[in-house]
Amino acid sequence: MNQRVTIGPFNRNDAAAAAALHQRNFPDDLFTLAGERLVLRLFQELADEISLAATLDGQLVGYVVGTLNKSRFMKRMVRHHLPILAAGIAAAIISHPYDAPGYLQGFVRWIARVRPRVHSGMAVVMYDAMSKDARRLGIPPLFFLELHARWMIYAEQLGAQRIDGQVTDPRMLAALSRLGYRLDRTVSTRTGKKHYISCELPAEAAHRWAAGTDAQTSRDTPYGATRSAMDGVDSGT
Repeated sequence: MNQRVTIGPFNRNDAAAAAALHQRNFPDDLFTLAGERLVLRLFQELADEISLAATLDGQLVGYVVGTLNKSRFMKRMVRHHLPILAAGIAAAIISHPYDAPGYLQGFVRWIARVRPRVHSGMAVVMYDAMSKDARRLGIPPLFFLELHARWMIYAEQLGAQRIDGQVTDPRMLAALSRLGYRLDRTVSTRTGKKHYISCELPAEAAHRWAAGTDAQTSRDTPYGATRSAMDGVDSGT
C-alpha cells in the first residue's frame, strides 16, 4: 500500500469526523449522551487548544485532544454554547438518571464565576482515540502511542510542564506507562474503575517514541505490513 499516515494540528475541518469517531468510541461519555450537536461544538472548540489529528489518505483515523486550562476551556464552552449544553445535559440526565448528581455538579462548576487560575504549566489530555477500523486500514502496531507521544511534545512546546489525565481501560494504562505516565490514584465508580495518571515533562520516553526509536514503525512507514495488538483501544480520558 502507498498510503501513509500523517500527524498534524487538529483543526475545525476535522471536527465532524472526530465527533463521529468520539460517539462510536465513547458511547457512555457525557458529551455523547448530550447529543451530536454538542459533541461537534466540543471538537470545534478543541481545535483552538492542544490537539492533534492522525489522517490516512485524507481520512481521520485518530486524535488526541486536550488543553492547558480545562477550567477555562469548559467555561468557554458554557459561554459560547450554553443553550445546547444545558439541553444536552438535560437529555443525558433523562437517559442516565443515576449519574444526574455528577452531571449537575460538573455543570455548576463550569458556570460558576471564579477568579481564573494563573497558568500552572499543567496540560490535561481530555480524549484520546483511534478508529476501530485501524486493523482493516493496516495501522502499524501501537501507532496510537506515537500519536500520543507527539501530542505530549506538542503540549511541552506550548509551555506544559506536566500532563494529567484519566483512563478506564487497564490495557491503556499499561500502554501509556511506556511514554512516562505514572498512576496517581484509582477510584471505583458505578461502572468500573477510573485511573488518574500524570507525567512530568519533558518525558524522554515520549521523545523516543516520537522519533521512532522505541516504536516498531515510524510515521512514514507504509501500512499493511503488520497488525496492532492494541487495535481499537481508547483511553477515555
